[in-house]
Amino acid sequence: MTHKTIYIIDDEVSVLATLEKVFEFAGFTVHTFASPFLALESELETKNSCILLDLKMPIMCGLEFQKTLSEKNINIPIVFYSGKADIDSAVDAMSAGAYTLLRKPAPSNILIEKVFGAIEAQARLKTSNTIDSFSDESEQAYLSLKILSERELQVALLVADGETATNIAKKLFISPRTVEAHRAHIFDKLAIKSVARLAQIVLIAKVHLV
Repeated sequence: MTHKTIYIIDDEVSVLATLEKVFEFAGFTVHTFASPFLALESELETKNSCILLDLKMPIMCGLEFQKTLSEKNINIPIVFYSGKADIDSAVDAMSAGAYTLLRKPAPSNILIEKVFGAIEAQARLKTSNTIDSFSDESEQAYLSLKILSERELQVALLVADGETATNIAKKLFISPRTVEAHRAHIFDKLAIKSVARLAQIVLIAKVHLV
């Protein structure tokens, strides 16, 4: 089994203690921090690792910490874990690239499952970033799209087809703001910056998507 590391950041000491036991039992190397500042002072391992992050904390909240990591080019998947998440905060977190957001309290098996999923998705993403170096581009494009959730894939296909956020929202019965959040998350997961590149990946992968 590949060695995996989790960084747990929460201002509630009792939460840290409980989660530390949960993930140690699951075989993780666990590091706990009572504030984002303490985490930033540490050397964070980016390979086979994940951050389990509280959303609402004093002085520096989870979203601010997420932004700071991005600015420092520290690429570690984030699973938000909060009992006080509102819709806007959740959308902002996902738009900025968080893997998912869970509400406290969540069952231990769900927490472990989502953290494993975040780490595995990150590993697949690193592989997919080298798509052009593989002889079978269609297969690699398909594998990169498999990183996406079912809803994200629906949005990705429509965005690649030139549909506007308003039209996509109507077709999927969601709001345009949610479409934009999904789009931002798709771009982050695939490590791309344009609709043109997304359309290229979808076109190359379509032999596997049929």
